Amino acid sequence: MEYKPEVTESTAMQFVLVKDKVGNEFICKLGDLKDPSNLSEEEKKKCIENVREYWDSSI
Repeated sequence: MEYKPEVTESTAMQFVLVKDKVGNEFICKLGDLKDPSNLSEEEKKKCIENVREYWDSSI
């Protein structure tokens, strides 16, 4: 089972929106990224993919 971070109002400042080379958006915990400008496949596994779907489902 993959770890997916929980984004809440109190933890929101710990996260960053990152795009990969093909333009997909991810929400990632800052501490999980080595270089936010170069998102690795391993780092993607720790992030929330499909940002638009995530926000729409949590509203």
